[in-house]
Amino acid sequence: MKQQWYKSNVAKGILIVAQHILLVIIVTSFMWMMSYPALRGELFVGKPAKKYEDTVSFGNQLLTISHDVANGIKLRKMFETDGSYDPQRIVDIEEYYKNREINNKNSSGLAYDLQDLYSWGEEWYDKGEISYQSDAEIAFASQGVSSDDNIIVCKRSNDTYHYYHYSEFRNLIDSGQLRFVISNENEGMSGEEILDELHNGSRYEGENQGQQFKGLQDAEGKIEFIDCWSYDGTRVEERYSPIGEKSIIDLANNNPQWNGRLNEAFEMLHQTVDSIFGDITTYKDLDESYQEGDTNLAYMYVDEDTEQIYTNRKEYEDYSMVEENLKKIRGMGKYTIVRPKLADFESNLKDTDATQWRNMIKYPAEGKNFIYAVGVDTAYPIQDDFHAENLMYEKYGSNARSIAILGVLAAILFVAFMVWLTSIAGRRMRDEELHLNWFDHIKTELAAVIIALLWGIPLMLVYVGIPVSSLRSYNDSETLIYQVDYVYNSLPYVLAGGVVAAYTCGMFLIGYLSLVRRIKAKELWSNSVLRWLCGFIGQLFRNLHTTWKVILLFGLFAVIHWIAYISMGSGIWLFLALAVEAVAFVFLIRQAIGRQRIKKGIEKISGGEVDYKIPIYGLGNEQSDIAQRVNSIGEGLDAALEESMKSERLKTDLITNVSHDIKTPLTSIINYVELLKQENFEDPKIQRYLEVLEAKSQRLKTLTEDVVEASKVSSGNITLEYMNINLVEMIQQTSGEFEEKFKARNLKEVLTLPEQEAIIRVDGRRMWRVLENIYNNAAKYAMEGTRIYADLEVRDLSAVFNLKNVSEQQLNITADELTERFIRGDISRSTEGSGLGLSIAKTLTQMQGGKFDLYVDGDLFRVTITFPIVLAKADNDPGEDGRTNDGQTEDGQTEA
Repeated sequence: MKQQWYKSNVAKGILIVAQHILLVIIVTSFMWMMSYPALRGELFVGKPAKKYEDTVSFGNQLLTISHDVANGIKLRKMFETDGSYDPQRIVDIEEYYKNREINNKNSSGLAYDLQDLYSWGEEWYDKGEISYQSDAEIAFASQGVSSDDNIIVCKRSNDTYHYYHYSEFRNLIDSGQLRFVISNENEGMSGEEILDELHNGSRYEGENQGQQFKGLQDAEGKIEFIDCWSYDGTRVEERYSPIGEKSIIDLANNNPQWNGRLNEAFEMLHQTVDSIFGDITTYKDLDESYQEGDTNLAYMYVDEDTEQIYTNRKEYEDYSMVEENLKKIRGMGKYTIVRPKLADFESNLKDTDATQWRNMIKYPAEGKNFIYAVGVDTAYPIQDDFHAENLMYEKYGSNARSIAILGVLAAILFVAFMVWLTSIAGRRMRDEELHLNWFDHIKTELAAVIIALLWGIPLMLVYVGIPVSSLRSYNDSETLIYQVDYVYNSLPYVLAGGVVAAYTCGMFLIGYLSLVRRIKAKELWSNSVLRWLCGFIGQLFRNLHTTWKVILLFGLFAVIHWIAYISMGSGIWLFLALAVEAVAFVFLIRQAIGRQRIKKGIEKISGGEVDYKIPIYGLGNEQSDIAQRVNSIGEGLDAALEESMKSERLKTDLITNVSHDIKTPLTSIINYVELLKQENFEDPKIQRYLEVLEAKSQRLKTLTEDVVEASKVSSGNITLEYMNINLVEMIQQTSGEFEEKFKARNLKEVLTLPEQEAIIRVDGRRMWRVLENIYNNAAKYAMEGTRIYADLEVRDLSAVFNLKNVSEQQLNITADELTERFIRGDISRSTEGSGLGLSIAKTLTQMQGGKFDLYVDGDLFRVTITFPIVLAKADNDPGEDGRTNDGQTEDGQTEA
């Protein structure tokens, strides 16, 4: 098969490394462009600007700042008196809530000083308190308000309301100034029970009204209120008092305009405090961010109707010098001048939208006559954000498009290489098989979790170790306030992004390529935890008749433990939990002991000890039943083995007896044939008949002898006489004996023997029979005109003899079958032989401690005989018991 280089491990390694590099390029180029808006803004505008002040980003930055300035001018009008911040300005809560205006008047009756509202919001912000809740109890808890300060709402018959704190209301009840009117306390709630509900905040409007509860009467017995309930609306802890009142509750009680609107008053107050705090913070930040001497930017807003000027330069505050100041702004480098009419719009910024500028500036001007001028000194004498952006653009601006193009090309190559990796995942260059690695054999869901943890945990640890403030960035919609060295400090985080990208790519490729290989091998589902779980549940239900006891026991165990846990160690349940644990422990131990007994019994019986019995005492019903069945298997195997051995002995005795009975008449036949041959018959037919009789009788004699010897060998009824034999000499002698037979069939023997001796300890006569049988087998069945290879070598303290030939007949049987009795390679049985030679040779070899192996490869037939060699005479010295180390007796004999 032609090797496919693109599937090689080298190609895969190069692709994986390339993917890491490409992803690093993609991420770093993206982060670089996102970190610097000036670079990002020049990508899609044709030819990039040569200078920072000519970029789209510069114009957007100036527009953003002007938006903040315009918002700040409107805030100045609200918070300033005669051009200065006035903390004593009166804020009408309803007016500000509805119109976002501060008219310095208490129009609605609910008003605060500006400084009180700001301080209120500042306290909330500093402490992080929840200012209000819709649920009264949560609000009290979050604000530190006790239940004694619950608000009680009392309703009069004219649909007006009076509000009390609970402590105040309780004092009125205790002093008798107010009394509950209850028709029959025996059938309904008592006054004390009503007080408890009010104290807990759980009494609602209309509850029990018109039944037993008739209202509250004053000290003179007059009905003062027809109902009372717990206030459950919005509530704000009052840190400051409204103008003219002690609290909002007093205002609601005393001011008809706010009577019955307590919830609305609290909601308006909360929203106003939040809004005032945010607006004043923005107002102060504007002055601090663009104050003279700290910025290259100058702005001037002129209200031509009031001749009032808002600016960050003192020299621009003179209304009579407006035109001269406009000329100064025009000469700063980059500027924009906005008037109510678009025809009067002036700007030298790139791609400026006059309508957008005019509409934004009209917001604080409220459509009146105005002039707004803003300019930036493009010499950048002050090191502010414009100066930093200019330095960055001068250094990197020319490379912006190249970086972006490099990122796009890297993304295209990344996708292409990913397709390549997907196609060759699990393939190798030398075959078309699908190959999985060890990770692919992990359950699908577990593999996904491992990848997620390996990826997520290190990144989380790295992220936790980096202060969030150090990762601060900005965009065009935010106020551009950062340090001059921000440009240079961003570079390490761009590089850090590249490192994270490389690590992420590695984890992704491991998981993705494993997923691809699983899909190709169709193991995504088959090797999943979910499939295993479904299979387990199915198996559970299929075997429910067997497993229901275990399920019931486990369920009982789990229920008792959960109840004990929920009851937090309650006495009886804790005792039950401990009892169940003890029962479960004993049950599991007994099950483990029983399994071990059964396992040991099966091992014993399978190892040949068929009379072994598994002890059944102490076993449960199911395990006891299994043990008894295993014991019965052992009894059955013992009986079957005994029957088989008996049958084998009968066969052996039959063969031996028949062979002996045949030998007597066969001997007579052979003798009479010899006598007939001595008569010298001249008739050629008679001579031919005598030759056939002689050949067949000799063959029958050989067969009879082989059968007898095979019977003796298989039954072990022979005696071995061990001696040291030089296997080299024995093979040479055997080759010489069979030289004529080989020549008769035109066979050539190629003999290869070692120069040194190969001494083995065997029975010489039996070893000769082994070699004779395998040589005789080659002489009979080898293809005429071929070579027979005989070689002996000594390796690993063993003598290994091989005899190889090409079979004349086609070998359609296995090597193991050839060593069985009466099996011959010549299926037609037309050749000479009994089919016992190889069987006898194998048995004799094994009886002498050797190893006999046959190999069949097509028509090639090979016999391999292996014997351990004798190293030293000391190894065979007889011991104290009269035996040598190989088990022989001192006289050289051993029983088989």
